[in-house]
Amino acid sequence: MPLAGLALRPFGGWASDGWSRKKPSLIGLTLGALSGLFYLGPLTFVLVGRFLQGAAMALFAPSSLAMTSDLVPEHAVGRVMGTRNLILGIGVMSGTALGGFLVDYFGFTAVWVLVLLVQLVWIPVFTWGVPETLDTPSANPWWANFGAVLRDRGILAPTLANAGFAAVFAALQTFYPLVLDGAGYRAAWVGTFLAFYSLVSVIFRLPAGYLADRFEAGQVALAGFVSATFGLFLLWFLPLPPLAFVAGFFMGAGAGLYLPANIVAVTRAARPELRGSAFSLFTASWDLGGLVGPPLGGVVAAGFGLRAVFPVMALGAALTVAGYLWVREGRTASRAS
Repeated sequence: MPLAGLALRPFGGWASDGWSRKKPSLIGLTLGALSGLFYLGPLTFVLVGRFLQGAAMALFAPSSLAMTSDLVPEHAVGRVMGTRNLILGIGVMSGTALGGFLVDYFGFTAVWVLVLLVQLVWIPVFTWGVPETLDTPSANPWWANFGAVLRDRGILAPTLANAGFAAVFAALQTFYPLVLDGAGYRAAWVGTFLAFYSLVSVIFRLPAGYLADRFEAGQVALAGFVSATFGLFLLWFLPLPPLAFVAGFFMGAGAGLYLPANIVAVTRAARPELRGSAFSLFTASWDLGGLVGPPLGGVVAAGFGLRAVFPVMALGAALTVAGYLWVREGRTASRAS
């Protein structure tokens, strides 16, 4: 799925800037609805379904973010993006819980049928309820638009930081359950910790949007990066429950601050005609982090033991913050000159 997303996001960004904001989102919704049906077949079909899910996100994510940016007045970008991120977090949490319930009582087939029905319901709502916001399609080739957004440090800084923290948290979600299992903790502790971290993250997303309207979005994101990094260092020294929940609070609060603030920063830095390409690059950072984090953590765990993953995650987060500041300072210096 991440490979499909990375491969197709340049096309998704170009389509959003050079063709339509609305149509790529609709195609993405349709592919997402159909992808679940492939999970009902053999492994080959499941892999096709994963590819379709990656393609769906590559089309839907940048175009829907660009549409939101087009529709929202400048002074309200933060609170709207914070609310959007809040709704996304609630959807992920409730969908995960509902999926587990459906599997226990009705089997996996019920999950994929519900995925199909939910997205099919939204396709007509999206078709008639959301306007097209791209007035003048870009005539540039996709590489020209991507080159323009890559040269903008206001877009590059949050994108690189997002990739770094995505890698760290992907490694955390992969290896922390193994650490707790090795220490004799039941699976319920793993679920409770991840649910607590996610809940704190969701709670902080709406305030983060309001803060990004009142203060510079990059500073709000920086506060989130620092909080998440502090939580990862705490987890290094306090890896086991219940003290690990203190670390989970700071990690969740940090993610809740930087996720919407980064989106606001990209919105304000990108030229309107390049928003699709800018968000295509930015959302690709999630896929890139998901690809890099777990394999790197696996190498560390295989060579030095599971506990060695903790300092690598903490130091990786600290290096990400340092890189973010370096890129931002370069942008400030270029503006001053």
